[in-house]
Amino acid sequence: MKNPCEIIICGDICPTKDTEHLFALEDEKGLFNNILPLFLASDVLIGNLEFPIINNGKGIKKAGPILKGEESYINIFKKSGFNVLSMANNHIKDCGEEGVLSTIGICKKNEIDVVGAGKNEVEAKKPLIIDKNGWKIGVMAFAEHEFNAAYENQAGANLLDVFHDFDAIKEIKQQVDYLIILYHGGVEYYEYPSPLLQKKCRKMIASGADLVTCQHSHCIGTTENFLDGTIVYGQGNTLFGYRKNSKNWNEGFLLKIKLNIKENALKFVPIEAKKQGIQLMEAKKGKARVEQFLNISKEITNKSFIVNSWEQFCNKKTALYLPYLFGFGLYFIRLNRLLKNRLICFFYGKRAMRTSHNIIRCEAHNEVLQTILNKNKDK
Repeated sequence: MKNPCEIIICGDICPTKDTEHLFALEDEKGLFNNILPLFLASDVLIGNLEFPIINNGKGIKKAGPILKGEESYINIFKKSGFNVLSMANNHIKDCGEEGVLSTIGICKKNEIDVVGAGKNEVEAKKPLIIDKNGWKIGVMAFAEHEFNAAYENQAGANLLDVFHDFDAIKEIKQQVDYLIILYHGGVEYYEYPSPLLQKKCRKMIASGADLVTCQHSHCIGTTENFLDGTIVYGQGNTLFGYRKNSKNWNEGFLLKIKLNIKENALKFVPIEAKKQGIQLMEAKKGKARVEQFLNISKEITNKSFIVNSWEQFCNKKTALYLPYLFGFGLYFIRLNRLLKNRLICFFYGKRAMRTSHNIIRCEAHNEVLQTILNKNKDK
């Protein structure tokens, strides 16, 4: 017999300088404030664990920051009622395989299920099926490829494989009543889906998912109902520190799902970061934020809007991304942005640009390039 079942999905969670002491003190009330009762009242509580849990973990060689937390930090999740932690993200392998395996072991020791990572690619791809109140709830988690991947004989995060995983979604849907997909991807600080992201997420729904939620963007995005499912293109942060004068960073949604025999319901619960921890957004402000979110979401069913918005966004990022591509350092990037990409245009002519474009775009050239760079990444 099925009874009502409430699921809460959190976005990205990571200790930062302003919250590490609360993790160390195991002060879940100080971290989550008036959100905590919602967590404890839920039947299933899911979060994205955006850091490895390991004592004295050594960071890998990578581009970008190294995130990690102490073993005792798991107690915050246990005391707050988390049942499931996704490890499919771009930071879970920041301390190498050791960090991934340590995190899995610590979660299991504390009776918290993990999804989206494993000791190898096969283990990382295993979905999670939860039996709760008569419902079978499926959870699958995927990440985009950075310094995080699980391979045939190497621990890491589960990457989306378009030749395998859409079929896997179909198979899992046949075994569950409700299927959730956590997708850690998209471009940071962009509130709309890129054309490719929208295609991937719609294909997930068409393959059987009931809900696809995209994390990683660090801002509230947009949403659309597609076929019989719902896609959220950006939950925003759940707990990732407070940034002064950064509204987008400090806002997020919890997704509250109510499974019922008659009808399932999805509610967006707005939250915000404070100088210590997070809290529910004040009612009037929260209602306005949800209305704004739903209003701008009306645009994304228009293909022309998606393409034009994406092109405008990419144009603004040209002076940042091209120096990244050609391996220049921070000072060059800053100067190039200040000079509106003139430095790159000076050093790289149109022919060089075309050559670079081709080895990235062409599948065969790209595979060669990926193999070469992968062999050199740890040197």
